Amino acid sequence: MSDRHIVVAGHTPVDLLVYPSPPLRDREKLNVRKSNGGAALIAGLLEATRKEHEHQIHQPAGTKENILEQILSAITELEICGEEVDSTFGFKVARRQQLQNKAVWHSPPQAQHDNVSVLIFQDAECGYGFSNPHEAVDLFHKSCPQSFVYRMARPLGTGAIWDTVRRGPYGKDGKQDPNKLIVIISADDLRAEGIELSYGLSWEKTCEDFVEKLGSNGKLDTLVSCAHLIVLFGCDGAIYHRGIDLTEPTLFFDPLSTEGRYTRRHLGDLPGLPEAFIGGFTTELAKSPGAGLDECIRRGIGTARGLAKLGFRNSKVHNWPRYPVSEIMKNQLPEESLITLSIPSESISSGSYRHWSILHHNIGDPVQVAHRIVTKGTNSAANWIPISRFGPLKVLDRSEIEAFRAVFNSVYEYLSDSQTRPLNIAIFGSRGSGKSFAAVHVAKAAAEACSQGTTQLRFNLSQFSSVDDLAAAFNAIRDCTLAGTLPLVYINAFDAHFAGVRFGWLPHLLSAMHGGQFLDRSDKQHIGPAIFLLGSSTTTSFQGFQDSCKETESSDSPIAQEFMSCLHAFVNVLGLDQVNASDALYPVRRAVVLRALLEEREPNLRRGEGISIDESVLDGLLMIPTFQHGLRSLKSIIAMSKLTGKRHFERAALPPEKQLSLHLDYDLFTKYAQFDILPEDLREPLAIALHEKYVTIRKGMANTEEEKKGIEKQASLQPWKPLEEQYKESNRAHACDIPRKLRLIECFLAKKDSTRTAVEEFSETELNKLAEIEHERWNAERLQAQWHKGPRNEKERRNPFLIPWRDLPKIWQDVDRAMVKSYPKILPETYKIHRIGKVTKTTLRSVFKAPTV
Repeated sequence: MSDRHIVVAGHTPVDLLVYPSPPLRDREKLNVRKSNGGAALIAGLLEATRKEHEHQIHQPAGTKENILEQILSAITELEICGEEVDSTFGFKVARRQQLQNKAVWHSPPQAQHDNVSVLIFQDAECGYGFSNPHEAVDLFHKSCPQSFVYRMARPLGTGAIWDTVRRGPYGKDGKQDPNKLIVIISADDLRAEGIELSYGLSWEKTCEDFVEKLGSNGKLDTLVSCAHLIVLFGCDGAIYHRGIDLTEPTLFFDPLSTEGRYTRRHLGDLPGLPEAFIGGFTTELAKSPGAGLDECIRRGIGTARGLAKLGFRNSKVHNWPRYPVSEIMKNQLPEESLITLSIPSESISSGSYRHWSILHHNIGDPVQVAHRIVTKGTNSAANWIPISRFGPLKVLDRSEIEAFRAVFNSVYEYLSDSQTRPLNIAIFGSRGSGKSFAAVHVAKAAAEACSQGTTQLRFNLSQFSSVDDLAAAFNAIRDCTLAGTLPLVYINAFDAHFAGVRFGWLPHLLSAMHGGQFLDRSDKQHIGPAIFLLGSSTTTSFQGFQDSCKETESSDSPIAQEFMSCLHAFVNVLGLDQVNASDALYPVRRAVVLRALLEEREPNLRRGEGISIDESVLDGLLMIPTFQHGLRSLKSIIAMSKLTGKRHFERAALPPEKQLSLHLDYDLFTKYAQFDILPEDLREPLAIALHEKYVTIRKGMANTEEEKKGIEKQASLQPWKPLEEQYKESNRAHACDIPRKLRLIECFLAKKDSTRTAVEEFSETELNKLAEIEHERWNAERLQAQWHKGPRNEKERRNPFLIPWRDLPKIWQDVDRAMVKSYPKILPETYKIHRIGKVTKTTLRSVFKAPTV
């Protein structure tokens, strides 16, 4: 038997489970059973992985059963979920009532051991503390563990137990070591203490709030400054904060989820999720002491998800609901489902990194992400960046994620309680931005999360001619409510003119929005619960609508103000076009829509998870800043392209120039299709540097005086100033093509970024690929300029090297290799080449140095 020990002590809450038996003869029988959680559950989970971590588990002694009401912590009503599998059933929580009893501390019968690897304290979650905290203090003094895990509950950072343990466990020498203390809390407990952490908007917003607000409650100073603080955001992520170390906090997150989503998708909130996290966390900690906490946190989130997915279950042996501890601990989180990010806390706290984006932070080149989405699938980017999905709508831009999540949360909360009046959400966006599509699917996704059926209705007030038309629309909405479904109503042009009056429809909308009533032939009718999505036809943003109302002191301003007072939420839909000069993410937004349109237009274009499309076509469609009519233009271009039955979208499949010009600036499209996007202050220095490098290489190849004289006479090898314009343009074209070539080896050219390691040199494989691509580009440039293969003659436009790369003599292949090899060294100081993908993470030193067991 192993001489290594894990000691678990603390609160052992008892839930009285009220659960139905499987239906028998159309009658349902209710049963009751007690279930132990807290420290007892943690011990049970660790016992299930005993062969893995090879420790003896010491769990709390059983409670003394006096009066039933004194020992119960909660009454939990369960309901059967799913279908019967091998005579077993799953259960989820229907209702849970916490009972107000003071907790009792429970320690293992034999509390003192010589070799305690991990000591775990489970705090009381009832909020009333322990009736016997001295027992916890005694156990802490005796244990001398190598690691101490404290699951803290409200109130945070106070009490006799925390005052004893906050400086870390005692060693054999009688001294406390703060580096051995690991505190685990939930984000909800921080919120209850007044820390303003946003819920489920975006991981970026979560990080910003954490950095800016964590220290806002002075009573939590001892908690904030502890060595290892882990904050749990449901089963979807965690932040690891090191209060006595200078290392930046680390975010662990599911890029396809946000706080609360995992439990909503499965069985809802369950008691025991933090304990499940601790079970997985401690298993990994005991198995690999001194290795840092990253893998422990990953394992903990995986086991918490196991419980969230399985819930309570019965078994053939025990025909009552119980925690399926063995199955939970076997549930391994796929490696790719969680990614880590060092939170730029100093930049955030200084205000220099407001509204930062993980997409920008982790990728660096939005165009590369956009390409990957179209050619490899949207979820291919989830290895690096968050993706939010609302039905068929996928969103990667942080600002849109937060806006849509706010709408989702508003609808979800609205439907979580009985309602008698509509929920009012204003939708703003440019014409052709797809705002109605986005708004409807976000609201519908929230309704589905609440298991609420919907009926979609759509009305355009600009097409109504009288108030009777609006009354008929309200009656249609009312009919849906009476039929038992939730009306999901998109009302376009709420701010349109009516009867020659600005905002003329608003007075007729306000009674329905505010009171849930409308007039029908002088009779008041009740609409009931409904979701009103009110689309603007005059402004592209809520701020713009507000500003337009302030511009005039006319009589319509009070009506507009009253309208805004009735709103529960609003969203600005950015759409596919570039919003302003600083909007670098529009290719990413556009890529998601483009991929969906191509799949719908011609399924044969799909290759596995990607789409087969010519790079120049893709570059032009993704990078041109604006279309004439937004989404409608992109749809028209795809519809007019010759793609029927095609397996590849080539350049020739695009509509003719005149047809394309109906929807975009053709000259600008051509420029972007050629990837000619270098700024002037970079293009010219690069072109000069490339020319000088080429001249140096060619001169170095001259072995005789005759060859040297011949080089001096060549028009293409003259100094830059007297160089003919055609050769200057050739060097500029080479410079402009560098970003495209770099993208093909998973690199990009950008401003110097201290968070990334710059590429100083390429591998041999990369050099060969870049050199071959550069030769192909040079061939195409010369052939388009009417050059021909033949003995070198610049006046007659003949060159002997207009041949495939594979036929090129090695000495001339080496010229191309030397040229592309020079890229990192000829850049201006403010520019660097970086590799695509996750930023170079701040080194996570193994600050958690538990002694080797």
